[in-house]
Amino acid sequence: MKFGLLPRLAADAGLSFDAFATGHYARVERRGGRWAMLRAADLAKDQSYFLYRLSQAQLARQVFPLGGMSKREVREIARSRGLAAAEKPDSQDFYSGDVNELIGEPDRPGDIVDTEGRVLARHSGFWHYTVGQRKGLGIGGGGEPYYVVDINACRNQVVVGRADEAVRTSLEVDRMNWVSIAPTDGPVRCRVKVRSAGKLVPAILTAGRAEFPSGIAGVAPGQSAVFYAEDSEDLLCGGVIC
Repeated sequence: MKFGLLPRLAADAGLSFDAFATGHYARVERRGGRWAMLRAADLAKDQSYFLYRLSQAQLARQVFPLGGMSKREVREIARSRGLAAAEKPDSQDFYSGDVNELIGEPDRPGDIVDTEGRVLARHSGFWHYTVGQRKGLGIGGGGEPYYVVDINACRNQVVVGRADEAVRTSLEVDRMNWVSIAPTDGPVRCRVKVRSAGKLVPAILTAGRAEFPSGIAGVAPGQSAVFYAEDSEDLLCGGVIC
């Protein structure tokens, strides 16, 4: 919506502009005949994970004015100009209401099972859970905690396992978009992130398959895996975990 439809509608409406600016925390540079994307200077606010899908044509007209500043600096600028947004709390979610209002589904009770298929508890709908989740599973008994390791929508099952069962050492991605470097089958030594707030983990990417011996918890099909350079803040590429 923001990077495709909105600029197109602006152009269709007859607005003449050289670049399209948003308040995302990321950086864009022209380098060697290609547009590169980098993580923001304020790594705590970096949003490049969400932006890996942008094409070279979009990046050519995209400006991120806040990418080189900290959130504190941005608030100070806003405050010096009397903008009310200077005191506005940070927003974490795109929707402030109950997620069930978005899903629009009635409860659908099902089983919470372990990796051997044993029923441990019941749930009211698989969509209430996400891979990697630990809290709110309703599984008592103490001891080592359980984590969601898989969600089977067809069976309406939530699969849980212990910490070691939640860790993956490889993943495969499709719908790849190459950003700071041209497409390659690799191997590329890099760092991978599988969720926006996740840590960067050393990896080797080869033809859509990433291996990371140190392991990552919470690898979930349908989520994005985004790959960054091994020794810089460059966003190399990203894809959807399959």
